[in-house]
Amino acid sequence: MKVNLGSGFNRIDGFVNVDDDPLVNPDYIVNLDDVNIKLPFEDNTVEEIVAHHILEHIGTGFIPLMQEIYRVCKHGAIIDIHVPHHFHEAYYGDPTHKRPITINTMKAFSKKFNQENVKKFGGGSGIAMKYNVDFEMIWYDFKYDSFYQGMVDNYKQRIEAGQVSDEEQFMFTRLMREATNVANDTMMKLVVIKDD
Repeated sequence: MKVNLGSGFNRIDGFVNVDDDPLVNPDYIVNLDDVNIKLPFEDNTVEEIVAHHILEHIGTGFIPLMQEIYRVCKHGAIIDIHVPHHFHEAYYGDPTHKRPITINTMKAFSKKFNQENVKKFGGGSGIAMKYNVDFEMIWYDFKYDSFYQGMVDNYKQRIEAGQVSDEEQFMFTRLMREATNVANDTMMKLVVIKDD
């Protein structure tokens, strides 16, 4: 089974569409921000979840939702996430956004990442271990604001050709870390890790 979580009007063929708004006619109406959430699926039955522009709308129910996603997913299931980039005005401009979602937000749900932080720093949040979930980050990228897209495309081409100095690479990294409105969206794919 494949699930489109927070589907809105963007129904995806071959996916079960879940949303809290009856006006979008989802297959299941579920309040995804409910701290007592129960997704209407059996354990280990979902092979893929699309969660495009929904996680930033989840407040106190965020960790319970992640636990439910983990419960219903099979080992090896893919979670495809798109969220507004936390430094873009699109994130701050929407009054329904409740939390920024970053790459490190989602890495915190990896037991391997938690264990590496314990070894490296002697501690860390331990979210994955505390809530008994395990999602491994397998890919991430950014969708760039149209104002910056040409510059980013040029930079990526020159990186592949080996034409970018260490100084320029540092400056690009700094731009991404400090400037607003460079990236519109953060896109991530996680894989569900379960013991056999």
